[in-house]
Amino acid sequence: FMLFVGIQFIYLFGGQANITAMGYTYADYARRGFFELVTVAVLSLMLYLTLGYVTKRETQRQKRIFTALVAAELGLVLVMLFSAFQRMALYQAAYGFSELRVQVNVLMIWLGILLAATIALEILRRSQRFGLAALLFCIGFVLTMGVFNMDAFIVEQNVARARQGEEFDAAYLQTLSDDATPAIYAQFSAPDLPRSLKDALGSELACRGTRASYGAAASWLELRFSKQAAYDLLNQHAAEWQEYECVNYYRYTEDW
Repeated sequence: FMLFVGIQFIYLFGGQANITAMGYTYADYARRGFFELVTVAVLSLMLYLTLGYVTKRETQRQKRIFTALVAAELGLVLVMLFSAFQRMALYQAAYGFSELRVQVNVLMIWLGILLAATIALEILRRSQRFGLAALLFCIGFVLTMGVFNMDAFIVEQNVARARQGEEFDAAYLQTLSDDATPAIYAQFSAPDLPRSLKDALGSELACRGTRASYGAAASWLELRFSKQAAYDLLNQHAAEWQEYECVNYYRYTEDW
């Protein structure tokens, strides 16, 4: 592992230099980082669990050596994790945030927590609790995706990028759920928002307002708090974007 990280150090942390020198696109560079990371992390955890089951550690010295090697192995995986996270950040800085990209970031954060917890359990001689740690990892990831307003975060981050002169993908807004509506309106209402951004957000609010004007739920099964809150906001402030026309873009396909 140390040899691998040493040889690949430039590739792992080269960042922008790899985009030009090695001929990668941003998407290729991010994909390689993520899928390589997942593969290495899974194989490393399987190796740790297998060796933890079959090896004999009868003396304190043997136990300390095993723990040190495990910590070194998983620590190097954390180095690769940081590299993959850095690559995704580079990709998002170039092309903006999307649902899939944010989901990958959240997964990598929780994977880092699982690796760190595994190291801690081994040091504390509590490796038998790895199953509990893995279960908490799964629950934590699912709960994070359920509680975290990802669509609002995407709107805020992409508008922040556009304020700095980066391209703003107005078409992608139409793929976001009703959870994004309050964030779109908050950004639209900002007094210092550049005119081009205000027009793009105003057009999106006009589209969402049109749906809200005749989007009452057909039955109680379709009722959702976020949808109702978004529709109430749109109907209440409809006059603010009357000057804008709803622009329907072609079906958006994402290459993450």
